[in-house]
Amino acid sequence: MRKVQSTRERLRKERRRRRVRLLRFICFCIICAALLAAGWHWVRQPGFAFGSINVEGSDKVTAKDILQISGVQEPVNLFVISPWQVQKALTHDVRFEKADVSYSWPGVMRVKITERRPAVYLACSYNGYAKVDYTGVVMEVSDGIKDANAPVLSGIVTGNIYFGDRIGEKQVLLILEFLSQLDRDTVAHISEIAVDQQNNVKFYLQYGYPILLGDVYKIMDKLNLFVTVFNEIKAKNIQAEFIDLTFTKPYIKLKQ
Repeated sequence: MRKVQSTRERLRKERRRRRVRLLRFICFCIICAALLAAGWHWVRQPGFAFGSINVEGSDKVTAKDILQISGVQEPVNLFVISPWQVQKALTHDVRFEKADVSYSWPGVMRVKITERRPAVYLACSYNGYAKVDYTGVVMEVSDGIKDANAPVLSGIVTGNIYFGDRIGEKQVLLILEFLSQLDRDTVAHISEIAVDQQNNVKFYLQYGYPILLGDVYKIMDKLNLFVTVFNEIKAKNIQAEFIDLTFTKPYIKLKQ
């Protein structure tokens, strides 16, 4: 009989020990959760500083601008800055072609920005000119051409467009695609792109003579030939009236 009671007592003691261990574990978890919550609340306070912001690829955006986009004030605190919110805001900024936000050790938010580059100036309504990037997005609309950062596209007049609009004319988009395949040095040597009523296109170079490319709707077929010819004439002092690439082989009309 005593043996049975002893066994029951041991079982009761074991159950009590288990309950105590479980209670201790629950208390430990509650304390840890409370400490984590308090710590998270503390690091998100306005005066808490952690990390830094590194902006690459643009001088139009600073670390202070990133804080304003995130709706927070200085000092920098990466615990309260949403990288998704920053990337979304920069992606919807017409000034930029794309943006990428990432983290790097230790505690650095890296913001990589690709700015839009002007490809052509295009005439639009009310005697204005639109500065258009390589994807057809209007970067600026003004009453004149203010700089020589891009060639003028003549012979095509678009409608009433505004900053941030996208060009819809097929001829313009094809020319932009062509230009996007050229390096910056080549584009810098093009002063004007002219399209006539028959949709034939020619590039006027800074050398003083044009290169005829033929039908604008087939301009991409002339890309490799244009690059080859341009690289050859760049190294030579050719006195030409024009260069015709509308045929299979290029034809150079020399000055008399």
